[in-house]
Amino acid sequence: MASQNFLHLWDDRFLYITPAIQSGLTARSSATLLASVSGHPFTLEAVDGTRTRCTAALVAPHVARRLDVDGCGLLSLNLDPASSAYRMLAKRMGGHGIVPIDARRFGRLRDDFDPAQRGELCKERLQALSVKLVEAITEFPEIGVTIDRRIDRVLQAIRAHAGKIQLRELSAVACLSPDRLTHLFAEQVGVSVKRYALWTKVRRTVQQFTAQRPLTDVALVSGFTDAAHMSRTFQRYFGLPPSFLASQVRVTADEQASHAWGH
Repeated sequence: MASQNFLHLWDDRFLYITPAIQSGLTARSSATLLASVSGHPFTLEAVDGTRTRCTAALVAPHVARRLDVDGCGLLSLNLDPASSAYRMLAKRMGGHGIVPIDARRFGRLRDDFDPAQRGELCKERLQALSVKLVEAITEFPEIGVTIDRRIDRVLQAIRAHAGKIQLRELSAVACLSPDRLTHLFAEQVGVSVKRYALWTKVRRTVQQFTAQRPLTDVALVSGFTDAAHMSRTFQRYFGLPPSFLASQVRVTADEQASHAWGH
């Protein structure tokens, strides 16, 4: 198995593929689907110390966990909180923070796990894999779910300003009071306005690693005050510094992701 780490970016999700990882306590705004490449189990540890050995798992947004993947390889599919795929998976999770899954549920999709780990799948097959993994869990085709148009405008405004926009300005965009916007946003998206704004900064940061840029420039473009602030946030989210993405991960993005997150 190759030692290369891969990160494939799409507009509403990204797929991180690595041969091994041991992380400290991390939590992020995306829902995460984890799957062992080889079929051998990895270890998830919850914040209360409960340890779970599993071959696949769903992790809800902002659920803290430690991850120990020792040589079995890992697919980590991260879904934007505003995506249809996340809302479909949320129903499957039933309010639980960590849901173990038997990787045999993925059936013939597992034939693509090892080629994905070796970097042998074309971009079309990788994107198809990211969709079919979700469908294998939900048992339904992935379809677009209509979101309130006012909240959709707010999401676009947060993205456009790299998360640096005040609640009162977003309220004007939505034509709602701040309190009503806060409630409706959490109801529609599943996370708060503040947490989604921070996620937007992180997601924009990840996009910048498709090209070689100084970390200071990446931080400013992504809405962070400086590279140190960006690095601290990355450690909390992923257990990895941004410099690791820059030097140890092969990052690719499709055109839609580049348009939505690249500027």
